[in-house]
Amino acid sequence: MYKPFCSIIVIYFIILTGCSDSTKYNDEDVAAIVRGEEITIGELRFLYPDEEILNMIDGTIKAKLVIQEAKSMNIDVSKEVKETIEALGDYPPDHINSEAANSIREFAEPQAKKLGLAPEEYYKKYIEKTTEISAYINSYIQEVLGEPMDDIEEYNQKANKQLNVLVEENEDQIKILIGVENMNF
Repeated sequence: MYKPFCSIIVIYFIILTGCSDSTKYNDEDVAAIVRGEEITIGELRFLYPDEEILNMIDGTIKAKLVIQEAKSMNIDVSKEVKETIEALGDYPPDHINSEAANSIREFAEPQAKKLGLAPEEYYKKYIEKTTEISAYINSYIQEVLGEPMDDIEEYNQKANKQLNVLVEENEDQIKILIGVENMNF
């Protein structure tokens, strides 16, 4: 129970950073380069609504750095990813009218439409991708800071500080290629 809760918190810390117009870019355009690894507009469009992409770039860079670090530490998240995906389940059918189901559909349907996918297909790929990102972040943080303490707020503060330190240590290897000054409104 604790790991999925942490996963959700970490995803929201990354995602809740929100307005841009990424439609001026092609999916193949490079939004940022992190230690030689590209983040494309298409990757960002897959994860976020277009109007949120500019505000999400910093969190996406942090996530990319953490994944790179975790992989260099030989952290394997495949089991956790598989278990979490199984626990989250499938795309909610139309006859389910709960707040959670409606929220999923409200996000997934426009995302799927802009990407030319069925909502069920988009949701499955989205859950796979975000679960993997979250698992790497959680595993890295636990490797660096240890298991969560009783005070989750303090632990989250330390985790965010660690992520900021990671960015600072790699500042010279991060290049952001999109931004407000580059937008054509």
